[in-house]
Amino acid sequence: MTFSSIDAGEMHQLGYGVQNAGKGLTECAAQLRAILNEVGLTHPGAAAIGRIGQWLTDQAPDLYRRRDLAYEAEKVDVDVFGNPMPGALVPPGLTRIDESRMIPAKVRAEAAQAAPLFAAAARGDAGALHKLAAYKERLSDPAFATALLEQIGPQALLTIPAAMGTRVRKALDADRDTAEPIRRQNRDVLSMLSTALAAATDATKDTHLGRRFMKELKRQGRTEIPAPDMGGLTNAGYWSLGQILAAAPKQAYSEWFMKTIGQDMIRWDRDYLKEHRERFLPKDTDVYNLPAPIDTRPFQGSDAIGAADPIAALMTIAGTSRERAQALLDSRDLLKYLLSDRRPQWEMGDRGESLGAAMEAAMKGADADSKRLAVTAGQILADVVKPHVSFNDAGELEIKDPSELDRLSGIRDNMGRILAEHTDDIVSSYYKNYARAKDGELTGIVNGRPIAEFSPPDIDLVLLDVAADEKGYQALLFGQIAHMRGRIDQAIAAHDNTFLQNVITNDSKALGHLLEARKLALVGRGKEADAADSAFKKMVENGIGLVPVPFAGQVGKVGLKVADTIYENFVKDGYAKAGNWLVEKAGHAGGKTAKGFGTAASDQKAAEQMVKQMLESSSVAHDYYDRDGLKEQPFVEGDPPRVKAPHRMTRYEYDNFVSWLDRHSRVPDDFGSAQTKANVGANEFTADIGGPGTKAGEDD
Repeated sequence: MTFSSIDAGEMHQLGYGVQNAGKGLTECAAQLRAILNEVGLTHPGAAAIGRIGQWLTDQAPDLYRRRDLAYEAEKVDVDVFGNPMPGALVPPGLTRIDESRMIPAKVRAEAAQAAPLFAAAARGDAGALHKLAAYKERLSDPAFATALLEQIGPQALLTIPAAMGTRVRKALDADRDTAEPIRRQNRDVLSMLSTALAAATDATKDTHLGRRFMKELKRQGRTEIPAPDMGGLTNAGYWSLGQILAAAPKQAYSEWFMKTIGQDMIRWDRDYLKEHRERFLPKDTDVYNLPAPIDTRPFQGSDAIGAADPIAALMTIAGTSRERAQALLDSRDLLKYLLSDRRPQWEMGDRGESLGAAMEAAMKGADADSKRLAVTAGQILADVVKPHVSFNDAGELEIKDPSELDRLSGIRDNMGRILAEHTDDIVSSYYKNYARAKDGELTGIVNGRPIAEFSPPDIDLVLLDVAADEKGYQALLFGQIAHMRGRIDQAIAAHDNTFLQNVITNDSKALGHLLEARKLALVGRGKEADAADSAFKKMVENGIGLVPVPFAGQVGKVGLKVADTIYENFVKDGYAKAGNWLVEKAGHAGGKTAKGFGTAASDQKAAEQMVKQMLESSSVAHDYYDRDGLKEQPFVEGDPPRVKAPHRMTRYEYDNFVSWLDRHSRVPDDFGSAQTKANVGANEFTADIGGPGTKAGEDD
């Protein structure tokens, strides 16, 4: 880096003087040429004066940029013209600036040529669109992108999507088929602008837009911008910015952009709703409103045209990385707005699918920030769900106005995957039974790792909502099964019976909470729910508990300390993925794994059967049995004889194996501790959400 020291005030005067001198000389040269032309003469001096005037004019932006860098370094607020705001304190003397943030005059000149092409292309100028293609590769260069956007300016930038909306409106009114090619062109132009905006708002780069531009962009974002030729029809500047973001949904914006502009977009949206109660999000069918310049297809797996929601576009961008999502959602106040008050807005568009993707990116990790945000979201959602839950005189659950909850149904599958990855913390929370954690206490540290401090009532209210969604419930179920499978195997591998008993107790109870949530989520919405959840019962009938943990058989060969590593490797890609792997393995085995598993009459019986399967499989994998009477048994193989993996046994072999276990292993005794625990969890769930029963932790 190269630094220099300047006086911001003097640099402003110098820039102003140079700019005026350049303007004066350019005008002088023009007048001289006009006079000479009248008498039919030429003189090289006129051209020389013109070149000097242009050179001076070209220097002014560099001088002003140095001034802006100095004011930015001193955190001096300035107006749109770069002058200190009234009352702003300007430190006297010199200010050190980073010269690497300067933009070469050649780059500025090229950006000045490109800038007007965007507005022309927005109006339908095919020639301008063709010329823009030559600049496409340069838009990701921070210096060029910064110069380009400074040349365009915040107001003109946000007017471009509005002008495009005018063209689309006229096309839709005349012939809907003609709107499609226009929208494709619009997407090309707006995606180029998005590339430039992302490059120019990355504060980690030497060259980027300064505080003055960003402040003006915020101001223009909250300003109603008129659409050309639409009779005074306006849309907020942030609506236009949302269309730029929507054109390139995978564009990599910086965390700084998310913190400054992104969060301000959400505040603007919230402030508007406070004042007007509801913002109408235009669709193509609304003939008196400005349509989106590009197609809006907000629903996964559907071609339906939806509403042009700028906040949904912002969430889609944020959902492309954990860092971006955390930067945007790291505000309880804004997250609460998105998850509660904004529900009518989400219903007009994607029902929160974009928000769910951003939440999943921000909250699914094992880092402390992910866990903190997951707990925060859980608390907010629990407060939303709770008023809808009641129990009648017969003790039956009733969900009031479920359609109100369904307005944000798009986040349920994401929330299921989020909670699945925090299964360890959720299982622990049912045992610890902590009250709701305060801000600043949402996470803790255990064995050097961050943990999420969930409270059972919050988790259970969220489960009641999430379990209404098939994908959300499946993720939760897979996560819980994988957690139990891995922990049981880990305990048996270490021959740690105390740990094993605790795993069986705590995980069985947590599973009971989840299964009861699924049942009541369906019943509360007027749907049928069997005593045994069909999806879970099918997994157990397929012998999901018999599938061995990968490499479990290696523990005895390399020592018991490797048991922890085996478990970590099993769940390294997440609990939900590990659970899905178990389901696939059980399913591929076909009828071979279904060995005498009768149809479970209840969730409790299915849970008990699954625990029994897991105990059997891990006991075999880790030689957790005595070897008396193994010879001549139909379920052994090798020399010396070893018990086959249960999932590979025939029905005859499996029947003999179970009978042999009664005398030669701890499985029947361990299995006994699993009985009734799932029912305990189910009763705790009902109590936690306000019904009859014993709350989590009260029976321990």
